Amino acid sequence: MSAPPNPLHRIPIAGDLLKFISSQPIPAAEESIPLRVMVQLLVFIGIAATDLAAGINNSIWAIPLSAIGAWWGWRARHQRNVLVKFFIAIAMIVMLVVFLGDLVNQADEPRLLLARLLIQLQVLHSFDLPRRKDLGYSIVIGLILLGVAATLSQTTIFGIWLLLFLLVSVPVLILDHRSRIGVAASSFNPTKIGLSPQTTIGLLVTSLALGMTIFALLPRLPGFQLRTFPVSVNINIDRQLRPGQIIQPGNNSGSQTDGDTGDLIGEGGEGGEEGDQPILPPLFSEEIDEAGANTEPLDIEPQLVMRVRSQAELFWRVISYDYYTGTGWQISRNEEEDIRTLRRLAFGYQFFVPVVQGVPVRRETTKDVIQTYTITTEEFPNLVPAASTPYRLFFPSEEIDLDAEGNLRAPGLLPLDLTYTVISSAPIRDRTALAAAPQDYPNSIRKHYLQLPEDANEVALLKQAATDLLADATTPAGNRMELDNPYNQALWLTQSLKQKYRLQNFIYFPGIGSTASQFLNQGGGQPSHFLSTLIMLLRAQGIPARYTVGFAPGDFNVFTGLYEVENVDAMAVVEVYFPEYGWIAFDPVPGRPLFPPSVEVSQTFSVLRQFWNWIAGFLPSPVTQFISVVFANLTQFISAKLAGFVNWLGRMGWFGFILSVAMFFGFGILGWSMLQLWQWWRRRSRLQRLDPAQRIYQLMLQWLEEQGIPKSASQTPAEYAAYVKQRVSNPQAQRIETLTKAYQDWHYGDRPAELNQLKALLSQLRSNKALEPS
Repeated sequence: MSAPPNPLHRIPIAGDLLKFISSQPIPAAEESIPLRVMVQLLVFIGIAATDLAAGINNSIWAIPLSAIGAWWGWRARHQRNVLVKFFIAIAMIVMLVVFLGDLVNQADEPRLLLARLLIQLQVLHSFDLPRRKDLGYSIVIGLILLGVAATLSQTTIFGIWLLLFLLVSVPVLILDHRSRIGVAASSFNPTKIGLSPQTTIGLLVTSLALGMTIFALLPRLPGFQLRTFPVSVNINIDRQLRPGQIIQPGNNSGSQTDGDTGDLIGEGGEGGEEGDQPILPPLFSEEIDEAGANTEPLDIEPQLVMRVRSQAELFWRVISYDYYTGTGWQISRNEEEDIRTLRRLAFGYQFFVPVVQGVPVRRETTKDVIQTYTITTEEFPNLVPAASTPYRLFFPSEEIDLDAEGNLRAPGLLPLDLTYTVISSAPIRDRTALAAAPQDYPNSIRKHYLQLPEDANEVALLKQAATDLLADATTPAGNRMELDNPYNQALWLTQSLKQKYRLQNFIYFPGIGSTASQFLNQGGGQPSHFLSTLIMLLRAQGIPARYTVGFAPGDFNVFTGLYEVENVDAMAVVEVYFPEYGWIAFDPVPGRPLFPPSVEVSQTFSVLRQFWNWIAGFLPSPVTQFISVVFANLTQFISAKLAGFVNWLGRMGWFGFILSVAMFFGFGILGWSMLQLWQWWRRRSRLQRLDPAQRIYQLMLQWLEEQGIPKSASQTPAEYAAYVKQRVSNPQAQRIETLTKAYQDWHYGDRPAELNQLKALLSQLRSNKALEPS
């Protein structure tokens, strides 16, 4: 009994469409079950890696649904599935519309939106996977998801997913190649599908070695051309604190009582029970006490507090102090009327941060540095870390507070997993240029950063100490140095404190002077006392300086590209003001670098430098010094040229983009041509070293391979000649047989060959461009 006619055939347009679809041949289905299973594993790894990196849970529904879809696709691989394809197309359009709507409304971070869209498309796509090409689309989606996970991940755990992906992708590539050449793989037996342990391990080791080499040698150019940066759009920090308030959870010394904020302030917020050791040292509050409290993170258990992705390794500045109390530091302008509240733009999460001092800094003396911070502790204060002088901020709150020192303060505590981005203007530390900087300080700088203790005798003591230290300035040859500018004076005073004073226990005696004068009398003290003393000595010389607290760069993770900053990295430095340059940092504490890292230190080959530091530990000191000098000069030259070239292309706009694409393809073609030339030269050199009879036979094999008849390594010369005979014409087969027999006689029978005859036969064989089967 025949099937009832489809009523849609009666509709003119629908009937013609159905008739056209029915007339089309069903595409050849992919029959390899191992290939299908391995492709699904690649997709599952991509989904799971994205979920773990982003902290979402798409795996709960996407992996089982994709598995069900793959099973359905296998069962229906020989059917047209017109209705299924129709509903899949409609659903994909709906998902695209939802994605575009969320993208416009900024309902979530764009990378997460992209990952969600790809996962949804993959689940729908898995219900219709008849062809090998359809499986290829799934492979691409899995690869893109892994790439999204790489941009979201901030730990080396991503390396595990990368290794899993590589472990599965090698069999996928092998199975895909076997499918393309028509070799079926219906069993999971590794040997039968060409996955012997030796081959698999060799491919994995080769891929890992090549990937790590490229990773180490890949230059890290400071080339952020984006202007939409990472920010936690799913977090919103509401106003919880009054402007000017500083709260550090778990540290009651920094807390205040305020009726508008309730228990958050009175009980230390989320700091935990009374008596718990705070995560951060008492450096982040309205006042620092150097007389009775230890302000250094010496006895704190190391704990990760934030991760930073930055174009340069810098000091992550948090808060600055201007007023010296004699026993510590205060922020003199910290009332509500001194705080400026900034509101973000109507679209996006961007704040424009003005220059608080009102004194312009020349753009050519600074360099823009983009940093992205992720807070990894629940006990971070409401202070917002930002390198140097921030001028643009991407932050998830409606308001941000800016104090007179240029410190950024959030309206509430910084929550765990908060991500925000800062664009800072970092000064370039050029000693010659800074030595020639103007010495005419604005009134706003003189008023607040030249303050000294009120006791005239103590001021005289500080001036005399600064004068004595500067009078000792001599060159390595013993000649007198003329320190006629603030930069050289600040540099010498910093070095003098490092060399002439010791890190030691400090005992403060009330009523006999400030911590700075007692530090000079005791011959040393704690790190904070070195800093305060240097500031007082500088101010005694009429050089503006301030006390700044922040974090050292932390440990750079070469695999994630992030600086991992711990609480023990909290530290303070001295910042000195130079007109037209801004604030420049100095560090007089013994055992620490003279200056924190700055933008003129190249980061282009940072991974390679980290690897070299490890190798240098096994080499003699003179060898490492010589190689270090050569490497430093070479990398500085290359990075400067690369950065200049990228900036040149960026200034040309679209023309620069088109030119860069053209150059990319041009260099690719040139590289491919050079590779082909090198392979030709290598093959030619190898043939020249062979015996003439063997060379003629190898030239014949090479020509036949170019014609699409390669010789297998398992075939003997006679077997190959019989195999070729079925695919060429009779005259060609006779010539091939003669050349093969002559080679066998020479190789196995040690019989001399008629070289002229063999050359003539090879020439005749090559002259026939087409191989016609008999």
